Amino acid sequence: MERETIFLLFLIVSAAAIGFGLAAARLRQPVVVGFLIAGLAAGRIVDRWSVDTEIIEAFADFGVTFLMFALGVQFSFRELVEMRRLVVRAGFPQILLTVLTAFVIYVATGLPLATCFVLAFASAMSSSIVALTLMELRGTLAQPAARPTVAIALSQDVAVVPLVALLPALTGSSIAEVGRGLLVAVANALIALIVITILGVRVVPWLLFHVARLGSRELFLLTVVLLAFGTAIGSERLGLSLALGAFLAGVVISESEFSYQALGGILPLRDVFGVMFFAGLGLLTDLGGLLDAWPLTLTILLTVTVLKTTITAVVVRFVGFPADVAVRSGIFLGQIGEFSFVLGLVALRGGVIDDTVYNALIGAAIASLLLNSLLLSASRPLGRLLAAPLERLGTTPRMEDEREGSQPQSAKLRGHVVIAGYGRAGREVGRVLQRRRFRFVVIDRDPVLVRELRHEGVTVVYGDVANEQVLLAAGIPTARVFVVAVPDAFAAETAVRLARALNPTLDIIARADRRSFVARLIDAGASEVVQPSFEAGLELVRHTLHRFGMSLQEIQAILTARRVDYYEEQRRIAD
Repeated sequence: MERETIFLLFLIVSAAAIGFGLAAARLRQPVVVGFLIAGLAAGRIVDRWSVDTEIIEAFADFGVTFLMFALGVQFSFRELVEMRRLVVRAGFPQILLTVLTAFVIYVATGLPLATCFVLAFASAMSSSIVALTLMELRGTLAQPAARPTVAIALSQDVAVVPLVALLPALTGSSIAEVGRGLLVAVANALIALIVITILGVRVVPWLLFHVARLGSRELFLLTVVLLAFGTAIGSERLGLSLALGAFLAGVVISESEFSYQALGGILPLRDVFGVMFFAGLGLLTDLGGLLDAWPLTLTILLTVTVLKTTITAVVVRFVGFPADVAVRSGIFLGQIGEFSFVLGLVALRGGVIDDTVYNALIGAAIASLLLNSLLLSASRPLGRLLAAPLERLGTTPRMEDEREGSQPQSAKLRGHVVIAGYGRAGREVGRVLQRRRFRFVVIDRDPVLVRELRHEGVTVVYGDVANEQVLLAAGIPTARVFVVAVPDAFAAETAVRLARALNPTLDIIARADRRSFVARLIDAGASEVVQPSFEAGLELVRHTLHRFGMSLQEIQAILTARRVDYYEEQRRIAD
């Protein structure tokens, strides 16, 4: 019966998530809102079965692990260093001011200090996923407000890590117990960091390198998942949290040459189990308790949407951005993020907060996400209203260096060539480009070759060409030419489709080992397709005709006509 219950629960939650997620997307809301509401709706059905909460919590644990692991893999020390001025001058002050002010507000409500501490930090955290999704929906990713928003969101991602590590220490009933708990937590965290550092420098790169050499995508993905869950469980055994261990495992992989391939493989799992996480939060929420906790819910909501938005706008304006940019940046971050849910879940299990506070946090989170889009619609009048007081804060300093540094490495590549597959054909293209000093990036799945090319100074990305994250790392959105020279026809077709979607104006030249794949690659979006056997046949024709004394011009005309006829025929098949 337990087995049937688990499968049926998964089915109900998935169906509800699809339904409410579609509704949220149609209403131009983040799908996270739909997933949370789906959990609340599914919870009313599940209540009738008296499902063990441990089953629901197991779903949530899988989601937490993949969310934090993906965050760790995406975490970039290089990006943190490049955006250090904005992170230090805007990100950390925004977190500190929000936490201190929110803490005072929550203390005034009469809540225990530990609970106020958790709520203050949860209120300070925003969802970078939601913010970026709203920017994308409104076409504002390239506008000035995106830069401070991303910098502050990155700061919040960094800040959530030590808090997750220290949360278990807040369960003490006295100051002395809390102090001892903090010391133990810090000691355990240091031990975990030392172990993780050793693994990251010595063991993990060696293991991933040898697994990658086997050429099996399945084995590589299984190894990555094993590292994520193994480190997460090890962290939990040390008295820390599952979430912290998963994050640290991700950071270890992020600094290796296999990060893009690992991220591309793990993102679909993160998305699936992320749905289970958000829906699980709804399942664990008591709807009746949520309604009973409305005063605290309203307090959290106002703290997040009014206080945090205002503090963010003031900080962004203070570091030199125009008032309208500051207001929009504040509104983008005026919601509660997914890592606030992680904090809430960890705190609930540790006894730092109770069910009432947890229900209030979930209710405020859903309301803040729904209000966020409405506030963005009113950002222009709000910007005009707040322009006068905000303009008095500071002047607009020169920030050219930050503008340059805020872009990831792949974004700095522009007008370059991407060569997918550095075998005999790809290597010939690369050699010519090197001689002509044209910039190019290589994508290949041979780890030995990748290391050799890096040693030679060639820009190279390890990974599968059919992996979107790998294509993004190679700078496909800003590339001029994409040469697909991989022998795997299905991977080539997928890569062409992905590249065409990422860059509609890209010139894509693809290789098709078999005639039947020429039409498929053209249909996928290739600008030109080269069929090696056919081209070899034309070379044989060239040499044969030359032996009969025909001029090079005549031979070239014959070959050109035949080439046009052949590929036009394949285009008609594709159409």
